Amino acid sequence: MEDKKTDHRVRYTKMVIKESLLKLLTERSINKVTVTDICREANINRNTFYSHYANQFELLSTIENDLYEDIKQVVINSSNLKTPEKLSYELCKYIKANKTICEVLFSEHGDKALLERILYISHDLTIERWKQELKYFDQPLFESWYTFTAHGSIAIIKKWVNSGLKESPSKIADFIDKATQSVSKAFYSEEL
Repeated sequence: MEDKKTDHRVRYTKMVIKESLLKLLTERSINKVTVTDICREANINRNTFYSHYANQFELLSTIENDLYEDIKQVVINSSNLKTPEKLSYELCKYIKANKTICEVLFSEHGDKALLERILYISHDLTIERWKQELKYFDQPLFESWYTFTAHGSIAIIKKWVNSGLKESPSKIADFIDKATQSVSKAFYSEEL
């Protein structure tokens, strides 16, 4: 029974520490946040912090990796549906459901490469689907095409998140899918 109580306390302490860092990141970048700031915000002592994390950068990395792994699972589950449109919707739905953390991590104070890293989760699945669907497949050309569409999607998602996620996930996903499909049709119809 004592182990469950201890485990619960550890989970709670880590949650409070993470939430404290996220709150501080709404005000300033990680380079301007100290462990003392986090401890003060979390109402814990430094020993408690250091029993879980080496520093504020490791804490941020842990938060980002947890988000990445959650979204990776969303992508894997969506890829089983065999419709790329469903992936855009599921990703936007996840972002909206996790609004607070995504607003912080995708903001100017978050990791600039995190959203790109997230959108590249589906890279291999998408390239493999294109190989199966298209008669002509030029790997370097389609790598460039994936980069183009991923970065356009990143820009739309960042704009959506930074403006407070006012539109529905389906509206944002529909826009991303229509823009991608529209350009794709022209791209695929050209002589390669």
